Amino acid sequence: MVGKRVTSAYKNDGFDNTDTMDWNHATLKHWLSKVLTDHEAYGAAAGRPATFEPDKDHRNASRLRKINRLSSEVITGQLTVAGHRRTAVWLMVKLKPPLAQMRTLLKVDRQFHNEIHAYQNVIPLLLENLPEGARPPALPRFVYGQNECGSHWSEDVIVLEDPRSWGYKPAVRTSPELNANFMDYDHLAVAISALGRFHGLSFTVKQKNPKAFRKLVGNLREIQWDEDGWLIKNNGLKSLGMRGARPLMEEEQYQGGKLKGFLTMIREADRNLKLAMTPNEPFAVICHGDFCKNNLLFAYDEQSGKPQDAIITEFTAIRYGSPGLDLSYFLYKCADQDVQNDRWEELLTVYLESVSVVLPVDVKAPTMDQLHHELKFHALYGYAHLLFAVPNMINEYPLDRTLLEDDKATFEDQLVARLDSSDDKITQILSATVRHIIDHGYAPLNIRSTVSQQL
Repeated sequence: MVGKRVTSAYKNDGFDNTDTMDWNHATLKHWLSKVLTDHEAYGAAAGRPATFEPDKDHRNASRLRKINRLSSEVITGQLTVAGHRRTAVWLMVKLKPPLAQMRTLLKVDRQFHNEIHAYQNVIPLLLENLPEGARPPALPRFVYGQNECGSHWSEDVIVLEDPRSWGYKPAVRTSPELNANFMDYDHLAVAISALGRFHGLSFTVKQKNPKAFRKLVGNLREIQWDEDGWLIKNNGLKSLGMRGARPLMEEEQYQGGKLKGFLTMIREADRNLKLAMTPNEPFAVICHGDFCKNNLLFAYDEQSGKPQDAIITEFTAIRYGSPGLDLSYFLYKCADQDVQNDRWEELLTVYLESVSVVLPVDVKAPTMDQLHHELKFHALYGYAHLLFAVPNMINEYPLDRTLLEDDKATFEDQLVARLDSSDDKITQILSATVRHIIDHGYAPLNIRSTVSQQL
């Protein structure tokens, strides 16, 4: 049985000093094999046990081969079930990071809750309302999840089928001149098509089954805000955000008040970001929240080598909000300046066409004008999150989990240090983004009026 109902206590986000769990190959194999057998994954039972064989570190066979991400450790391997018709299933296993400070700061318990909820409840309901013959977005197959939290954090796990076994792989870099964090137009178009199909499913369910949809949305957990504000505290977004605006103050074309809208928006950056992330109808959708190159895998045409499909992974940041949140985050983080300037409308057209193909005839997609209105003010989300991403795009040693071990510096201090370490290149990217926001009218002069219209 795949996708069996999971245990999810989600008790609290309290600081937990239990940092001793260190899975090795033998312990993880024994534990996860038993867990998947007990939960009858792929028909496993007492007489037909499941056996999970984790991939080994080629340097030390007793160690696991891990992919360390900020909010999880990812391990891959093969699952076999005695007597099952499939000889082996490739799995991707996500575990919580051992550092308690990281689990607390990044709200990892909430992230695991969101991802399990997405696979267990959100995605099935969205797909249930897909019109006959419509092509859904490609999504991972959920196997098992547990999120007990607290003292049981080390046994919390999310198990998925590994999309790479289906032929998907990370984006291929097509040009050495292109920054490794950016994608070319072909990859961007395939990815934004997948996003459009994912967003489009929300429009249908909202209309066809609004009660169930509200229940799904109500069970999502906030991972970016707490009682002290946004991820960057003390209105730090204001000072960091000005980094991209200052170079434009010296340019003649941005004199005469043209910067006023952006400066007004960034002056109360925390407040305005909170407003931007507040869902407004009628076009709010279930957003991915972290839609970018790192969370996409691509399938390629064997003859042309061009991308033909993208699978969306990592639903830890899933939230309800404007489609402009995902769009601005994706395009400002993954498209270079030339694509943003020359092919922005093309990509938005691809997105809208993809939204339409998953809608029944009585459900309408937004128009291009309406989509631009959604991007107005909501583009602040993309810019704010670019501040986190841009150090990794430039610096030789990107911002990673090791920085969080320094309890003498705040997260904001460490981020500022990373931004300062390659100031010219980083400022160039940020100022190009501010330029795009202003030139496209995404920083309105009257913010209160824009928000009231959307609310």
